[in-house]
Amino acid sequence: MEDMVPEGYPIEKHRVNTEDGWVLNMYRIPHGKYRNNKPGPRPVVLLHHGITLSSACWTLLNANESSAYILADAGFDVWMANTRGNTFSRGNYKHSYRDPEYWYHSMDEYALIDLPAQVNTALAVTGAPKLAVVGHSQGGSLAYAMLAAMPEMNEKVSVVAHLGPVVFLDFLRAPFLKAFSETRNDLFFYNWLGELLPHRYLAPYVHTCRDYAWSELCMSALNTAFFGPSMFISPDDNPIIFQTWPASVSGRNMAHWSQMLTDSQLRFQRFDHGTNCSSRNQQFGETCNQQRYGSLQPPEYDLSQITAPQYLFEAGLDTMATNEDITEQKRRLNPSAFAGSTIYEKYGHMDFVWDRNARHAVDLVDLLYRYAPQ
Repeated sequence: MEDMVPEGYPIEKHRVNTEDGWVLNMYRIPHGKYRNNKPGPRPVVLLHHGITLSSACWTLLNANESSAYILADAGFDVWMANTRGNTFSRGNYKHSYRDPEYWYHSMDEYALIDLPAQVNTALAVTGAPKLAVVGHSQGGSLAYAMLAAMPEMNEKVSVVAHLGPVVFLDFLRAPFLKAFSETRNDLFFYNWLGELLPHRYLAPYVHTCRDYAWSELCMSALNTAFFGPSMFISPDDNPIIFQTWPASVSGRNMAHWSQMLTDSQLRFQRFDHGTNCSSRNQQFGETCNQQRYGSLQPPEYDLSQITAPQYLFEAGLDTMATNEDITEQKRRLNPSAFAGSTIYEKYGHMDFVWDRNARHAVDLVDLLYRYAPQ
């Protein structure tokens, strides 16, 4: 990660130790290169990547095109998070990545253990009273879940900027993820399922996509399967993108999202452990819903409980974070917490991180300054 940052931008790596034995790497750009490049207190912003991505998504392009550098040059102290198990956060005191237990985590752990620890680390290091969160795709979903389930974290967040937030998968139109939901029962009952889309194994195949002759075809296939069309991702950047994508994802996390899709009840909920409480079904310390939650159904993440301001950036061509999904999010949020929304009609899901013109950047900077602690 450090090797990807252009000369002139300071880069720091911070280790975050979680309560359950993970070592997460966060990366910090404390100030910019071209403007606002003096050390000193400044508004803190935490960037959180989407599913299958890593902190690299914020730094891949040139300095005037990547969100991390744009925000640093605009005067922000920029922190970038990584979910457990991805390319930049592999450390675990208890298990090797070859162990099934290593991959026994989903959105619940990311939102309720990892993200609070990352927020607290950034605040402790900087001494800031609050920070802003910018979440792309699942990154925004994690912010929703954390703030809904942990009221005290709302006091530490000045605003959340959601870039293509995904919550209610009933409205999903992405072909690959819709097809993946059909494997929900297998994923649920076979907890041995570990890592999906491991970069180290896929690298020989993805390397083909780094060849300019193949890169446009690869990106077109990727957007069709996952994200929706893009009018703004440059074919020239595809080889750079495929250097770090995919960044690995837990099969259990995919199962979690798959559960919410197949349940078709507009529920944004915790992992469904099922109702079979027999000891034979309890692998890796697994429990049933009754034992874990005290109910047959997993509890929902209630968006109406969020008090920190939430601003939604929508992509008109998005097949993952669809406009219907975002409309439902707005309906569920407490009116006092809904800070507004902007739609970019010609954007696709990945344009928020891979569009070299970063058309949303001016609006994002304005929003973050509007809510920056005084």
